[in-house]
Amino acid sequence: MIRRALDDGLRPHGLNGLQYTILTLVRDRGQMSSAELSRRFFVTPQTMNESVTALERRGLIVRRESEANRRILLAEVTDEARALLRECDGIADAAERAVFGDMDRAETERLNDLLRARIARLRDG
Repeated sequence: MIRRALDDGLRPHGLNGLQYTILTLVRDRGQMSSAELSRRFFVTPQTMNESVTALERRGLIVRRESEANRRILLAEVTDEARALLRECDGIADAAERAVFGDMDRAETERLNDLLRARIARLRDG
């Protein structure tokens, strides 16, 4: 339900939930490689590369060689993506409130702790 609401809200802006999340992660964390993104989203590098390439074709992401390793391309959002994200952040916030809005601070912190523990477990193997 939440995923569909998010996708429906983002569709007029030409994005889906995955694309929005990729853009926000790169915006908030800075330059990232497709390999880093694929690990965070638990998808294959090929799948992530296809998503990043589509965003790059739209002018929402640019990729540049890493100074540390020229074989690695680091993605960063463009000014156009930042403007688009400003328009779409409210859509994501509303979807989040629809699911989690009735939780108090203690419940929210407990959920965050549980999710972080599960993510760490998945990353550890």
